[in-house]
Amino acid sequence: MKDIREIIEDLRKEGGEDLTELTERLPDKNCGQCGFPTCEEFAELLMEEPDALKRCIFIGEGKVVPEAPELREEDITWMDILDRPYDLILDRIPGDPGPRETILPFNPANVEKLGIKKGDILFGRPTSTGCPVTHCGVVMEEPDYFNGTIVWCIVGPIPAREKGINIGDYTPTAYEGVVRHSREKIQVGRRYYFLPRYCMLQSRHSGLVNVLAKRGDGMRVRLEGIWIG
Repeated sequence: MKDIREIIEDLRKEGGEDLTELTERLPDKNCGQCGFPTCEEFAELLMEEPDALKRCIFIGEGKVVPEAPELREEDITWMDILDRPYDLILDRIPGDPGPRETILPFNPANVEKLGIKKGDILFGRPTSTGCPVTHCGVVMEEPDYFNGTIVWCIVGPIPAREKGINIGDYTPTAYEGVVRHSREKIQVGRRYYFLPRYCMLQSRHSGLVNVLAKRGDGMRVRLEGIWIG
């Protein structure tokens, strides 16, 4: 059977008018993580950019994701869904499939017991912060079995329906991301109200900045001591 990249190359040579064979080899999840609502539309992109296959979390590395349109200052209200003010917007790190978090399951021993490893799809709920939404994420690094912590990126719920591992309740201990919009000067050691750009509830969070680095794509920030409200 042809490798999917071979199919793409053959179709490109032939002009790529009939994408049926390529579409049939895509996962047919229509999860949207690649940046397109359907696998059919993703197939059209692959004819122009074969390397975009890495965007698919089922086939590729799942780490190359198109960035969302840049926020405009005039479109930012600086108020969350409950009309509470926040200080900054935390965007995802370029190339990550979603917001990056460090989490600690309520039973840290389960991280080793379940054999969790880099690339696994997990789901659970951050009950310690009061969030009512079940989160699904891709493990980005090999877990810390000694402390029981996991670094993952939040993605949509579709992947968890196929091969997700239930980790139950957990506590988010840190958020990492890029800040391009802020109403306050960001300083290490200060606690800020921040809005994760991709938060489903659009509810402000709070965290203490303990890492700060200026990069070409914005200010890289790590916040710890997370709570919502």
